[in-house]
Amino acid sequence: MPDQATPNRLHFGDCLEIMAEYIPDESVDLIYLDPPFNSKRIYNAFIGGAQWVAFDDTWRWYEAIDDFHAVARDVSLAPTMEGLRRILGEGGELAYLSYMANRLRECWRVLKPTGSIYLHCDPTMNYLLRLVMNAVFGKENYRNEIVWSYRRWPAKQQNFQRMHDTIFRYSRSNTVTWNQLYEPLAASTLQAFGRKKQVADFSTGRRLPRQLETESPGAPMRDVWHISIIAPSAKERLGYPTQKPLALLNRIIQASSNPGDVVFDPFCGCGTTIHAAQNLGRRWIGIDVCVQACKVIQKRIESHMDTLWDDIEFVGMPKTLEDARELAAYDPFKFERWAASLTPGLEANKRQRGDKGIDGRGRLPVRKGRFIDVVAQVKAGNSNPSHVQAFNEARRQAGAELGIFTCFADKVTRGMRNAGKYLDKWPVIQIYTIEDYFAGQLPDLPLGDFPRP
Repeated sequence: MPDQATPNRLHFGDCLEIMAEYIPDESVDLIYLDPPFNSKRIYNAFIGGAQWVAFDDTWRWYEAIDDFHAVARDVSLAPTMEGLRRILGEGGELAYLSYMANRLRECWRVLKPTGSIYLHCDPTMNYLLRLVMNAVFGKENYRNEIVWSYRRWPAKQQNFQRMHDTIFRYSRSNTVTWNQLYEPLAASTLQAFGRKKQVADFSTGRRLPRQLETESPGAPMRDVWHISIIAPSAKERLGYPTQKPLALLNRIIQASSNPGDVVFDPFCGCGTTIHAAQNLGRRWIGIDVCVQACKVIQKRIESHMDTLWDDIEFVGMPKTLEDARELAAYDPFKFERWAASLTPGLEANKRQRGDKGIDGRGRLPVRKGRFIDVVAQVKAGNSNPSHVQAFNEARRQAGAELGIFTCFADKVTRGMRNAGKYLDKWPVIQIYTIEDYFAGQLPDLPLGDFPRP
């Protein structure tokens, strides 16, 4: 086990593995997580002046079988997970819930007895996530269902416009860190009583002004929060598709933590949680499995936060070419996970064994409503033309239009670059080196109309 968690720290990798390896029991004061929602949507981001797929929020049963078996063996979770299996069957919904349950178990382990967890979700799965949260944290520790209400440009449909998300708040125990927040008094209250503090007259049920010198701080805050989403032209906007406003995280962090406490986000995306924690004097730990998200966070830290990138411990994502070589030699699986997701839009496989020659997958937007599939293979050691040819065959079997073969530059031979056929002007198999990545070069992929072969 590495040394005790040392905020401020940003990890690259699967939060399940990172929590188990790096974060001790009962060491975190507050957890906020904004995980994928199982929306079955493709989310695009704007990186380097181009549009790329940030992540594909679609879940497949075969990817989460290990997660299901892990939580089904847990005595406290087994009845819930087996019940969901009977109701939902072995499909995408159960895959998503198994993935989340396994990671929420780790969140429970690392949370202090006085800590709170805020799970951000939407109507897609919130009614099922509530069951999982009850099983993990105990229904007696349910605290709030917060409705984040916002306005956006509506789309005509035969429904009321959905303009809210749900945030479930649970605690680890009955003793919980809590700082009461207030909202402005209602106009009718101000007219009747002014800003004097009030006390209830239980004999009549009316509220009477309490004659105190201090003014009322306002009304205790409700569980419906009206906070605007980030305008497209706002300076806060980073181009990340699921970015949440700082005002939302400020409120959560102020209510459920104190200065110096540790705030943890296991799906930190573009880094709004760690930005808010930094501004409010909290220590923080963030994790994300997407290389491009970590690069967005790096830019955010350098441009918007009162700390230096070099002062942050960054674990799992090499900062230099030499770091990458050391990671390849020390832990080939972690190197593979990192290198398979260097191309924007590609994610490393959730399962790294039995992958049939495919280490990463993704989709590339080429025009509105039109995507092509891209796969990746990583070689940390020696490589030759036969490896590229075998990968090309794996690409065909996977039904992908393009493939990215990633390795170190000194392992590339002329025969490798000549392997594969060209589709229009782009190679079907493109060699992308670790050196290219550190030089700031992206693979030469189509960003406009792309013809079918």
